[in-house]
Amino acid sequence: MVKHPPHRLLLVEDHPATRNVLRRLLTMRGWDVLEATTIAEGLARLDPPPECLVLDLMLPDGDGETILRKVRDDCLPTRVVVNTGTHDPDRLSAVSELKPEALLQKPIDIEQLCQVCEVPTTP
Repeated sequence: MVKHPPHRLLLVEDHPATRNVLRRLLTMRGWDVLEATTIAEGLARLDPPPECLVLDLMLPDGDGETILRKVRDDCLPTRVVVNTGTHDPDRLSAVSELKPEALLQKPIDIEQLCQVCEVPTTP
């Protein structure tokens, strides 16, 4: 039996309890979860690019949109799931223009998050 390496997911979330719960749930779903709590850490963990990025927008050192923009500008093969507590329609519109695979509102719907993070099956 050939064992395949786990799929890499980068979780950028500054709230410790949220980060810990998400890490455990995503690890149980088969992901190799890398963590970052700041934009600087998140940007540093994009090499090599993870398959999926779960991104909080409000981070202690600025706007998580910076990481999403880097993924898009560099054409990285990373699916991006934005998970945010903001309800500002202008802010959400600006993030939507960068075409994340999903834009989810907090509080987190765990099942919805896991669905959009699932590894696509290959035919």
